This record gives sequence, C-alpha cells and structure tokens, in this order.
Amino acid sequence: MLFHGAPGSRLFAPPADVTASLGVHLITFDRPGFGGSDRREGRTVLDTAGDVAALADGLNVERFAVLGISAGGAHALGCAVVLGERVSAVAVACMPGPLDEVPGAWEALDRRQRPAAEVAREDPKRAAGGVVRYSERWLDDPTSFLGGGTPDDRALLAEPATGAMLAADVTEALRPGAGGMADDLVALWMEWGFRIADVRPGVRISHGAEDTRGEPDFRYLAATLPDCEAQVWPDVGHLGVLRHWREVLATITP
Repeated sequence: MLFHGAPGSRLFAPPADVTASLGVHLITFDRPGFGGSDRREGRTVLDTAGDVAALADGLNVERFAVLGISAGGAHALGCAVVLGERVSAVAVACMPGPLDEVPGAWEALDRRQRPAAEVAREDPKRAAGGVVRYSERWLDDPTSFLGGGTPDDRALLAEPATGAMLAADVTEALRPGAGGMADDLVALWMEWGFRIADVRPGVRISHGAEDTRGEPDFRYLAATLPDCEAQVWPDVGHLGVLRHWREVLATITP
C-alpha cells in the first residue's frame, strides 16, 4: 500500500517493470481531497488508517506492507500503529517528522508555513483555508509545483517517463482544488496521535543525502524509531525513492 506525498495522488507510480519483476501488487489511492477522493475537512493522520482498512477489505487483502513517501510517511506510520499485525512491514522515505518531537522543527519551518502551523493549533479550519488560498497559484498549472529541487530531482523530472508520471500525479492531485493539500498539511502540523518511539520495531527509513530540508527530521526519526533500518542515499534528493525503488520494495516484501 503506497502513500503519496502532498500534493499527490494514486498516479504516483514508480517504475512498473521493477514492481512487476518483484511480484509485488502495488495498491495506490487518493487521500481525501486529492484526485477522485472526496475532501474530509479536519481529518487527522490517524484517520487514514480507517480508509486503508476499508480499502483493503474491499480488495479482499488481509495483510499488506505500507510505504509512505514524503508527506505520506506519517500516514504509513499511523497505519502501522492502528492496524497492528495487519501491516506486514513498514517503510518510509524522505518524510517530515512531527513538529512536537523533532528538535528545532518549529523554528525550521519557512516564513509561510510557521505562521500557518501556529494558527492550525488554534483554528485548524482557518489554517486550512489559508493554505487553500495560497495554493490557488498552482491550480491553473499544477506542474509548476514541480519546479526547483536538487540537481538529481531536476534530472528525474527531465526523464520523459518519470517527468510525465510526476506531472500526471500532481495534476490529478490538484484537479478538485487545493483542499486535499491543505488538509494534509494541517494534519501534519497538528499532533499526530502517537509518539515515534511507539511505532512498531523494524521500520525501514530512507533519506536522500541532497534533500537537506529533511535532514534533521531523518536524524531524529532514525534515532527514535525502535530497531529501525536507516539508509541515506548519496547523490539523490527528495525524489530519491524513484532511483532506489527496487531496493525499497525488496526490504518490505517476502
């Protein structure tokens, strides 16, 4: 079960040939407010576990591994906490950590996010509305969200197949508007409903060495997740999982 980033959608799909070669059945889905999923204002990180359980039930899948990318990492960890033995393995990559746990996390937020995160603690609905208004700049051209990044991120975007997949992913994510992204960010700014130290042992956590914006989060998560397997990928950035897809899948599948 793959958890996309923000903005993101079910169309985030790393190399299908690699997935098939490992015999993996990859399930992707839109979190509420993204793509074809109705928005659910006020949702929390832990609310995702109920959606995942219902999806798995509908597909007659009893046990499954979870893999969270970027903003999806928190939701993957939340599922591991809530769904227990139903989750066979857990991996996260390039993810942010909880503001209330990572040292200096509040101070590290940029000049736009920190005020919004502070408002979220007092009035989540108002904070989400502010994010929606700010994000409207991307709605006419969702692919503009993909600009910048590290040299390797830009190189991946320049690859025809990968660039087309990422463009389709973000375009679908923002098709219904920016509500899903707003709700995702607010959920990440709020308390997650669990402590990192309480997540099951054995999580696989990976981070791109050039993704410096998430370096403090990675160090904290790697030090706090019980008996985790931590990996730093050299020479890659925030999209590093696309370079190391086979490696990541192999660690969480039989």
